[in-house]
Amino acid sequence: MNPVPAAPLAEAAGLSVTAREGGLRVEGLAFAVAPSELLVLVGPVEAGSAVLRAVLGIERPDAGVGRVLGEDASALSRARAAALLSRVGFHPRSGSLLANLTLRENLLLPLQFHRRLTTAEAERATAAALDRFGLAGAPEVRPEEVALPVRRRVALARAILLDPELLLLDDPLDDLEEDVAREVVAAVGAWARERPRGVLVTSHLAGTAAALRAPALPLPVIRA
Repeated sequence: MNPVPAAPLAEAAGLSVTAREGGLRVEGLAFAVAPSELLVLVGPVEAGSAVLRAVLGIERPDAGVGRVLGEDASALSRARAAALLSRVGFHPRSGSLLANLTLRENLLLPLQFHRRLTTAEAERATAAALDRFGLAGAPEVRPEEVALPVRRRVALARAILLDPELLLLDDPLDDLEEDVAREVVAAVGAWARERPRGVLVTSHLAGTAAALRAPALPLPVIRA
């Protein structure tokens, strides 16, 4: 008897979205990311961002459907969508670090919202996440006070802090020096292969998929 295929952790069917900038539209995108799979969507920066926002239910698509963990988050109540997305790690292209908080405060946010941990447990969890990306700690300084590689690593550590089943990364190597990009790729790949997790990445860089040892899917982009 053949085993039943695992349900996709992220998927799109006939997904069409319009980018916020650049006059671009992704038309009829289809993909599925199963546990233990990595997939890189290759195309213009704004197009990839629009796809991830639709898959996460942040914005409704023009047509088709995107799902995470089997659910269309845009069709759920706010409470159900929040519970669903707590099982998903997301690194937007901006990094999503709040300018009015220190790096350490930014890192602790997911634990404060979704976990009841002691101070010691929270410290261990954050230290382990930071260590994966080559940081000994998150400084008590605002994001604008440190270089881009440090901000990017803290944001990535925060994205995996709750040990998500699925990780979505929006152009995570953008503007990084080659040596830093290699370290980020190695850290993401090692994390993804520890257990049956899914990783969906967007990138405008053709070499990202090869670096992650993942298949590449060109985005079907047209001018809007």
